[in-house]
Amino acid sequence: MTSVPSAAASPASGAAGASAGLSGLNQADFIRLLTAQLQNQDPTSPTKPQDLANEFAQLSTVSGINALKQEVTKIGAGAGAAQIGQAAILIGKTVAIAGNPLAVANANGQVIGGFSLAAPASSATLTITDPQNGTVVNTQKLTNLPSGMNDFTWTGAAANHVYSYSVSASSGSSSVATTTYTNTQVRNIDLTGGTPTLSLAGAAQPADLTQIVSILGG
Repeated sequence: MTSVPSAAASPASGAAGASAGLSGLNQADFIRLLTAQLQNQDPTSPTKPQDLANEFAQLSTVSGINALKQEVTKIGAGAGAAQIGQAAILIGKTVAIAGNPLAVANANGQVIGGFSLAAPASSATLTITDPQNGTVVNTQKLTNLPSGMNDFTWTGAAANHVYSYSVSASSGSSSVATTTYTNTQVRNIDLTGGTPTLSLAGAAQPADLTQIVSILGG
């Protein structure tokens, strides 16, 4: 009776054979191969117990790999759904992202913006300018500001108009470093690229979730 070569990998080809041969096999395939091997083995030279043990180990490996692939797929799908959910919640919100110091008025003519301070400030001056003609349209005096993110609002702007702004902050006689952002409203989300991106009012390019510094409100 012709013997069927053992399914166990030889020492010379173990690693390569395992990676190449296991990828397309499932648990049922291994059971069929093992059954055929036992049925056709040479009675004068039966399969060694160690070889059988190795084959069962390969069977467990295949089962584990398949289970791992399924879990990774689930995790990936879950992460994608979570990103879409996070992006959807932002529709209609005003966000601050890294970029030029701009503030886009919403449909109600309200400007919502934010800036960051490197240290607490006893006072600050906010100046909002119409970049089309350089006219200062609003000035605010702010006091007792904490370090980190601070926000401001101005009602009376032209709906959907883009304004520029600047902030000068100090603590006593010392100036406080200020970081300004592009403050604008999230219009919708785009899913065509696989990863959600945000369409922003007044912005030519979309932004992704990682660019958001702060969520300022509606």
